[in-house]
Amino acid sequence: MALRPEKPVWMSQEQYDRQYGGFETNKFKNGTPTPLEEDQPSDTPKDEKPLDPSDASNSDAVSEKPVYKLHKRRHRNYDIEEKRKKQQFNRIREEQLKLHEIEMTANKVVNVDQIVREHYNERTFHAKRYNRNFSPIIKLRNFNNAIKYMLIDKYTRPGNVVLELGCGKGGDLRKYGSCGISQFIGIDISNESIREAQRRYRNMKDLDYQVILITGDCFGESLGVAVQSFPECRFPCDVVSTQFCLHYAFETEEKARRAILNVAKSLKIDGFFFGTIPDAEFIRYKLNKFPPDVEKPSWGNSIYKVSFPNNAYKMNDCEFESPYGNMYTYWLEDAIDNVPEYVIPFETLRNLCDEYGMELEMQKPFNEFFVEEIPTWMKRFSPKLREGLQRSDGKYGVEGEEKEAAAYFYTVFAFRKVKEHVEKP
Repeated sequence: MALRPEKPVWMSQEQYDRQYGGFETNKFKNGTPTPLEEDQPSDTPKDEKPLDPSDASNSDAVSEKPVYKLHKRRHRNYDIEEKRKKQQFNRIREEQLKLHEIEMTANKVVNVDQIVREHYNERTFHAKRYNRNFSPIIKLRNFNNAIKYMLIDKYTRPGNVVLELGCGKGGDLRKYGSCGISQFIGIDISNESIREAQRRYRNMKDLDYQVILITGDCFGESLGVAVQSFPECRFPCDVVSTQFCLHYAFETEEKARRAILNVAKSLKIDGFFFGTIPDAEFIRYKLNKFPPDVEKPSWGNSIYKVSFPNNAYKMNDCEFESPYGNMYTYWLEDAIDNVPEYVIPFETLRNLCDEYGMELEMQKPFNEFFVEEIPTWMKRFSPKLREGLQRSDGKYGVEGEEKEAAAYFYTVFAFRKVKEHVEKP
């Protein structure tokens, strides 16, 4: 009996032979079943041989089959999703660790130095990857820079030796350059900030004064420890500056005293100590608005936020129990990420400076200082900075939500050294 089925009348002989021609001879070979063309995978054309992956000539064809593309696409999507989940997990973990560190700091179990160092190391890395001209607080940055230009120029003279405590990434180097100083000594607790400051200085070809940049603790220990390996530093200095950092020193009385003693020892007679700090009176004004039952007072807007860990101020009849250790966390969009800071009661700062031989020359909130100084500066600022200071009403300054975060929250100060401090035996 024939093994091949009868040829249908509608099928040509060629088609019949192609489909059934090898049925008898190929169905069994040496007693072993042999696959026929119709037994091949359905995606293999009937008139083509199955592709052999071992055949180099067919390697491109194999790699282009949809099944492989589909697998690659699935794996890629899976990898992206896994990466996103991992990043989210790490972010949550970092936030939890930071909250734990802040809680430990608030409870005085650890000091604030490590958090500050880690924060500014991280901010330095972040700043390298982004163009600050696109920062959402660019107007606030311009306003703060204008304040520092005015303050530095007011108390710095040509040929001066300048010591900046908490110099950060060296953002004020050009400001001092415009004053014609002879030497700049910058010290900061963040090693990454110092590296970035050194890189910036190397790129500033037009600075004609000596720059010495040092990693060290400006407030927790004697400056002698940080500068002993730099004999070229010309102490005592004509100017000591602290910009947006002295609040870290008011964690404890010991630390605050060490910071002011470092300033006093570094200054010449008639030298100036000046800087920018949070305005304690504005902080009090804000705290006084909260009822006593608010356990964790907090205020701010989309630009900045201040949060206290407890209501000790209210429970103590609207007074701080001590001038030191009054911690809050401060968040500033694109700049500061919930870092612990400490209130600086200005009378306490004034008394410390007086004790160490320095008299108050000036203290004013940012907005008042800016209004007084801006008329003489409009022609001195670069066109870019003037444009950056212009408000929507055509006047100059800062406006909107940035106004409270800068003009009201901070104050400028300046002290003059009038006598040497004699340490008690």
